[in-house]
Amino acid sequence: MFAHRTRQPVLRGLVILGLLLLLVLPLAFLRPGPGPVVPPPGGPSPAPATVTPPAPAIPSGDARFLIVGLTQDQHRTDSIIVAQWDEAHHEARILGIPRDIAVTLYGIGTTKLVHAYATGGIGRARAAVIKLLDVPIAHYFVFSLPAMRHLVDLIGGVSLTVEKRMVYADREQGLFIDLQPGPQVLNGDRAEQYLRFRNDPDGDIGRIRRQQHFVRAALAALRHPAVWIRLPSILEAARSEIDTDLNKRQLLGWAGRIEGLSSDAISAYTIEGQPVDLYDNLMHMQLNFWQPDPDDLRAKVHWLLTGTPPPPTKP
Repeated sequence: MFAHRTRQPVLRGLVILGLLLLLVLPLAFLRPGPGPVVPPPGGPSPAPATVTPPAPAIPSGDARFLIVGLTQDQHRTDSIIVAQWDEAHHEARILGIPRDIAVTLYGIGTTKLVHAYATGGIGRARAAVIKLLDVPIAHYFVFSLPAMRHLVDLIGGVSLTVEKRMVYADREQGLFIDLQPGPQVLNGDRAEQYLRFRNDPDGDIGRIRRQQHFVRAALAALRHPAVWIRLPSILEAARSEIDTDLNKRQLLGWAGRIEGLSSDAISAYTIEGQPVDLYDNLMHMQLNFWQPDPDDLRAKVHWLLTGTPPPPTKP
């Protein structure tokens, strides 16, 4: 009995790791925009900023991960994220990489970053992101939107209050949102709708608030005793739907490090820039690309490595 109890925090940490990876996926859907994750409406005001020495960069990239989300067909890249774990401050920083940034792929030429995985798998995708950011990235996770929905269903859904009526349809993405306001338990399908909705005046800012709200509620759900009983089966399902270079021992190590992680310790940014028309050598046509602002790109990479906040977004 004692051994069983001692395994619970580790198993819970593994599920939290998997859930956090799946929950940060919608952050990369954000078009480059304003800064960090903020508390939900009506939540506690953020504490005044304190001056703390930034954590040193980690040259080896051992605590840096490429997270790639795939579409329903498991072949196309739906989102690209780089996550940095800061051991000194016990926090995670997440940088969303726009899929339409131009990269040069060997044997192809100029094309969108989104095409790297489709033409060369995770190896080519990681190499392209490393070249773009000019930082090493030691590890990776690959998963799909169905995996996020499945994991939410496995933990019995997430209880929260939907703030407003949410209706939106995008047939090209296969995205159909239809949520009623009020307290409810979101299953996997409705959780995805809640996380991806932004068709209101608040736009991406409102979406970021909802994502933070959902992360808080999901972490609370994972700490419910009824979920602990199902942790082994949940863990096996999560492992079967997430591809990673980490072995079982490394996963256990990371689970122990992030167990108890608060959603307040997760911050996120995307890369500013502007749209530009370029010729895509893979598609053999002129396409709309996202051209990152060089200064913003450098500032966001510096933030990713050290935790030093980037300057405010340019108007």
